[in-house]
Amino acid sequence: MTEPVTMRDLIRRMQEMRHQLVDAQSELAGTEVTGTAGGGLVTVTMLGSGEVSSVRFDQAAVDERDAEALATLTMTALRNATDAIKDVTARRMSAVVGGYDTRAARRGFGQLP
Repeated sequence: MTEPVTMRDLIRRMQEMRHQLVDAQSELAGTEVTGTAGGGLVTVTMLGSGEVSSVRFDQAAVDERDAEALATLTMTALRNATDAIKDVTARRMSAVVGGYDTRAARRGFGQLP
């Protein structure tokens, strides 16, 4: 038979989770991902903090002299990098919270549907 969970147990678990979240956030801030577009014509490198650390254009993209197409490729690469950050963050945070339903926390502890 298992022991009942006490308030002290819950507080201790929440403190442990808080420390794990701080560690995960620190780890994620240093994570680097890339997003590409046009088969590698544009590559954007982004840190887990959301900061863009580099944007590279293949010479073929520049030689086209089509600013609008280059802008579109750049936006696509940025979106792809952003999606990669979201994916890495979701996987890392999921590992920390271990299946805990975080929907309430994301909505400011409002009522769940």
